[in-house]
Amino acid sequence: MISRLAVCAILIASIAGVAMGRELPPPPVLTESPWNGDWILSPTRNTPEIKEAAADGYRFHLQPDGRIRWEIPSLHEVVEGRMDGQAMAIRRLKPTTLTLAVSAQGPRVLIYHLVRNGKPEGDGRMTLVDQGKAWVDISQPAGRPDLAGAVIYVRPDATSH
Repeated sequence: MISRLAVCAILIASIAGVAMGRELPPPPVLTESPWNGDWILSPTRNTPEIKEAAADGYRFHLQPDGRIRWEIPSLHEVVEGRMDGQAMAIRRLKPTTLTLAVSAQGPRVLIYHLVRNGKPEGDGRMTLVDQGKAWVDISQPAGRPDLAGAVIYVRPDATSH
């Protein structure tokens, strides 16, 4: 009787496991970040003053595990690390004391903090818009929200927007 009970329990457990396995959702598929790739300063959506002051373009590579490679090619600037809000060294051709901390607020928003010699220099919020075809960077000097400004970047193939 015990052996029959054990066999029944094993059979029920295996049937339940198979049935439950069929109802589980498929494992998540790791997708490429909408930030990845090249971006250029929008020639039509920025004021002349902004165009003079802003970087010509960016290149991003965000990985599903939270790593980021952030580049500003015109400055020969590269930042690599994790999007965990911790400071990452900014590498340029000449040594710099700048660091950048980046964190993601969902897949469409990046928050960053720029620090020079341990002192906050600026903050920003980058938000994807236009179904991921553009992003707006609203930044300000540290502690000066009254001096905030906005810059718009687009994909190189979307310069007519």
